[in-house]
Amino acid sequence: MRPSGRANDQLRDVRITRNYTKHAEGSVLVEFGDTKVIC
Repeated sequence: MRPSGRANDQLRDVRITRNYTKHAEGSVLVEFGDTKVIC
């Protein structure tokens, strides 16, 4: 068990936000807990 309460084989919730930036067509923000990736 992890400090967050998740099981060792349990993934974090994933959030995907489409069209994240208004000037880059097809941009996406992907969030896994505190990790954020802009594609």
